[in-house]
Amino acid sequence: MGIAALAPSDEQLAARAADGDRSAFETLVRRHAGALLAYCRRLMQDDAEAEDRVQEAFLKAYAHIDRYSPGRRFGPWLFTIAHHTCIDALRTRKAWAPLGEADPPAAEDRRPLVRDDLEALEPALAALDPRARAVLHCKYTLGLSAPEIAARLEMTPGNVRVVLHRAIKTLRGRLT
Repeated sequence: MGIAALAPSDEQLAARAADGDRSAFETLVRRHAGALLAYCRRLMQDDAEAEDRVQEAFLKAYAHIDRYSPGRRFGPWLFTIAHHTCIDALRTRKAWAPLGEADPPAAEDRRPLVRDDLEALEPALAALDPRARAVLHCKYTLGLSAPEIAARLEMTPGNVRVVLHRAIKTLRGRLT
């Protein structure tokens, strides 16, 4: 039996936190803080604001831990809270824009990204709407599948694929 088998699951820790065990919630914070911060940085495009959103998400999760359903996985529940926290913050600063229809790229634009494109990638990503950045981050940074992304972002897998397709087309257009 390995050490990992001795550690309680996120779901067990969440149940203990709901019963008032603060150290259980602190363990959840330590487990998820890094991934949550990376996710919020991608959405907010600002380190300080991302840190604020992570803290706010954990505060909301702690305040509403009694609403967590033990039948659900804890990670997606927490990421949903963080996602909504970021989107709310972006809406208040009027940075939220609905997805627009992108023009299809020409055949010569359909080439893989090369290292020279990396300098142009950050501004191109920043120009995408937050939902598209979130889907791209989940897919390419966290390595999640469409159903996993859908669960985290409260979307359908089909919608995830559409957003991903449009975001990639938009990025290719901006990078050429």
